Amino acid sequence: MRVGFDATNILGHSGIRTYTRELVLALAAEFPDDEFVLYTTFSSSKKSVLQKFFGDYPNITIVGGLPHARMLGDSLKQLTIFAGSVAWRFHEGRLDIVHLTDPYGTPALPGSFVATINDIFPITLEQYRDTDLEKQYVNRTPVLLKRAYAIITPSRYVADTLHSRYPSCTLDIVPVHDAASVSFKPVAPDEDFLRKYDLSKYSYFLFVGRVDPRKNLSKLLEAYSLIAEDTRRENHLVLILSGASIDKEIFHAENEIFLKDPSVHTIEGISEDDLIQLYSSAAAFVFPSLAEGFGLPVVEAMQCGCPVITSNASCLPEIAGDAALLVDPHNAKEIASAMSEVIDPAGTREQLISRGFDQAEQFSWNLTAKNTMHVYRNVMRRKGRDSK
Repeated sequence: MRVGFDATNILGHSGIRTYTRELVLALAAEFPDDEFVLYTTFSSSKKSVLQKFFGDYPNITIVGGLPHARMLGDSLKQLTIFAGSVAWRFHEGRLDIVHLTDPYGTPALPGSFVATINDIFPITLEQYRDTDLEKQYVNRTPVLLKRAYAIITPSRYVADTLHSRYPSCTLDIVPVHDAASVSFKPVAPDEDFLRKYDLSKYSYFLFVGRVDPRKNLSKLLEAYSLIAEDTRRENHLVLILSGASIDKEIFHAENEIFLKDPSVHTIEGISEDDLIQLYSSAAAFVFPSLAEGFGLPVVEAMQCGCPVITSNASCLPEIAGDAALLVDPHNAKEIASAMSEVIDPAGTREQLISRGFDQAEQFSWNLTAKNTMHVYRNVMRRKGRDSK
């Protein structure tokens, strides 16, 4: 089988880019007799970077010639879409399947494809109302559901949301869980490293994620403020933040009172190795998100032996199972109570760590690759029947 991917936007640290890279690597390792073709832009330098990243796999091929979404700027966007359509028509004849892992990010759709829909929050959440992103998702989602051979989602929650929002859709919508990198595993606390951030082992709560209203950071800060002051002095709150600069500025302005607490630390731009150290040395990972498609940091924390407190909303109970304390993300007192329970010597910390390791074993990129290939095989069988 020959499977093609849009790799024009595959480098970087966003969830979708990481998903695409990890999936392609796992597919290539699990299925050495199949070929996986990454279509990138005309840039020889970008092609060279991809070749270096994937070059150890003889069944991964890098091909240039696919227009990038911003190649000609906004004023010539329609020309980019037309060029993308022409390019896909040319490439499709050489492929068995095209898998769009970022179907909202590609300017033009192939004639037929498998697509991964990670979430449809721009349609379902109020914060995106009347935005360009909502318009994009409202316009493209029905097209994806109509033209795709199959849709993959990272959780049952996203699949159920699509079925609920589009009840007339008869398309196969298949949940295939994501996974965390195998590099996320416990490491011994490095006291010198922790001292750089004025921290010590097992004496801080950790959050990792984008600055985004659905991450519920304001409620987390409110919950932390409800914990007794002497307890906060001994157990700090560390926020590992990513996202757009303007969003961070708004977040700091709106939460200035909470962020003045010397026990609250905000950190940006850390390496994966440093992140693993912070997970491994935290008293607990607190992730009271309002909505997630998968909730990757929950699995990363569990793999590092970090107890998890997370929401009872969206996909998070599905991903966390019985290995986390589940809280109402709208209830600051409930979040604060769970944080206090984890640091209580008579609390559930050790039990959560043990259950977390067991729960994390349910997710692996090898399993993701196998389940994704099962979708491809079913599509190929259906295509064979349809052509007869």
